Amino acid sequence: VSATPHSRALHDAMAAATARAVAKDLLGMSARALKSIVVDECGQPLYRATQIREHLYGARRCRRIEDFSLIPREMRDALVAGGYRTGRLAVESASVSGCGTGKVSLRVGEREVIEAVGIPDASCWRASAEAEVEVENASEVFKSVQGWDKNRLTACVSSQVGCAMKCTFCATGMQGYKRNLTPAEITAQVIELEELYGKRVSQVVFMGMGEPMLNIKSVVQAIRCLNEDVGIGGRHITVSTVGIPNSLKKLAKEKLAITLAISLHAPDQHTREKIVPSAKYYPMEDLLNDARAYFKETGRRVTFEYTLLAGVNDSPSQAKALSRMLKRKFGTGAHVNIIPWNNIDGINHTRPSGNAIHRFCAQLEGGVTHTIRRTRGLDTNAACGMLTGAFERRTLRANA
Repeated sequence: VSATPHSRALHDAMAAATARAVAKDLLGMSARALKSIVVDECGQPLYRATQIREHLYGARRCRRIEDFSLIPREMRDALVAGGYRTGRLAVESASVSGCGTGKVSLRVGEREVIEAVGIPDASCWRASAEAEVEVENASEVFKSVQGWDKNRLTACVSSQVGCAMKCTFCATGMQGYKRNLTPAEITAQVIELEELYGKRVSQVVFMGMGEPMLNIKSVVQAIRCLNEDVGIGGRHITVSTVGIPNSLKKLAKEKLAITLAISLHAPDQHTREKIVPSAKYYPMEDLLNDARAYFKETGRRVTFEYTLLAGVNDSPSQAKALSRMLKRKFGTGAHVNIIPWNNIDGINHTRPSGNAIHRFCAQLEGGVTHTIRRTRGLDTNAACGMLTGAFERRTLRANA
């Protein structure tokens, strides 16, 4: 499918906004670029790049270049004088749900805030009584989460400030699009969550604010950093997309061993256009063909996200239609993640009843497997589709 004038214009505007926002951040920087800074700009031996990475991603992490004790003071001074910074983000607010799920609001600009979520083992719970956390005590409260079983921590990260897709069930789409995030701003979300919990992040999902495929260059660079520097295996990184023309071909060429999740949400084009407005520019048949081509080129299984909305896409007949469509395109290997919609103020949808959810799933057939996603972080607006960066409107503007 050729990119439409609408999608090309949107992509160009996002790229220009990101270019303006890029600072000289060390986080997320490629090994080649970091080596160039060390050798060409600072005139230092190559091993200094390894020492810098230790201060960015290793056991001796620092928020400021001035605290990089492994490299000489004159080199630190030269980096700072050259306009470089680590790229770490300031935590503006934080909360921890009863299940241990933590949400952080992170400042990414003078007046911009994004949200990232840490999701611990399903066995975890919050030890403290209060969900809202004072920023200065955030690390203590996050580290007090108890009940770790498998020691797994998933980071749900954002790829944009806001989102242009305007999906009718998603809070992020209500606030509109502002700009793409840089590789440093994406990588820093994982670093901040690791430090708050005192745990290594074992899995990353690009399911926070924004459409990752409209920021593919930064997302790919961040993935490489998370894989090579932070040490998260590609198979433990998932990128979710509603579908952007030509983007899956570009992603496949990057040869990343990641999981691709298609946010489908409907069994037919008409229904999908009602809840995912951008679908009118990318017909479902074309999207599924491109997803199948991605699978054939990469060998990585494609999964499908399906947010259940009462009276919209949750009937047994729609479940059967979904099964037939996926079996026709992908045979018996398709897997669907069923996401019961989380109620959001100001959005005119309803969460299906438990019985309706199970009736829908019972009609999935033809070798299509499914998982009903457990809702985590609902009590702190950290659940799927609820991230907004609302802190910007509430506080930053008030203090301007």
